[in-house]
Amino acid sequence: MAFQKRSLEAQHMGEEPDPNDWDGLTEDQLTEACYDAFRWYYKFYDFKECMEFVSEYYKKNKVKTNSPKKIKPVDLVEVGMHVGYIARLKTRGCGFLPEKFEKLFIEKLKKIELIADKRQHEQKAASPDKVKPNIQERMRVLAKNLRYDIEDIVDEQLENDFKNKFNFKSFIKQNKISRPVAKHLKTEINELADEIRLAKTEPDLKEAYSHLNGVIKNKLIKFYDNLIEECDNIQTVRKEKGKIKLTSYRKNKKKKKK
Repeated sequence: MAFQKRSLEAQHMGEEPDPNDWDGLTEDQLTEACYDAFRWYYKFYDFKECMEFVSEYYKKNKVKTNSPKKIKPVDLVEVGMHVGYIARLKTRGCGFLPEKFEKLFIEKLKKIELIADKRQHEQKAASPDKVKPNIQERMRVLAKNLRYDIEDIVDEQLENDFKNKFNFKSFIKQNKISRPVAKHLKTEINELADEIRLAKTEPDLKEAYSHLNGVIKNKLIKFYDNLIEECDNIQTVRKEKGKIKLTSYRKNKKKKKK
């Protein structure tokens, strides 16, 4: 990941810390250099980018895992930012760190794996092929799976700053979303939208979504609102279609009698 200066403030912070310049430092000096590096990364990189640092570290060390990609902004409190800072330093050639930072790094990497593994199990448990206790539960499961699809779509939209238009009606048609599923999906989407709305006031969520500016947050909320509106339309339109079919049937029946 190439560093791009985001403001004039970068001129005063200097270039990205280079751990290759730390050879020969005492442990105290190395600790202070690490803290300086952490402050620098905190200034220019957010939580999502920290997870990209971890992915780069895994890739360099030939570790096959997609766990960092499964980490969401809501995991900030448990995972923290420092694991990304340390991963970045190690990727750039840092071969030794004070023991407390090495322990922290290992601890947070394990936490990432645990969260990712739990999330994967939840997705598998939500599979409609495995969980079929009753009709309502199956509808909830289908809605939950669609939520995961929507989260992936949102990630793509964010990467392109919402420049690519998304066809809500095609998404609904392609996934054959029924009225019962739409009802549960609306609840799932409302949860996603509420998280963004709370990001404007809640400290933890505000920090987790710090990589999104106000304009993008508003676009994201509007994106969710449009999906919610389409869910409402499914329930309304299909109910009306049902009535029209019944009326047509009765009219034809009367004509035959005549």
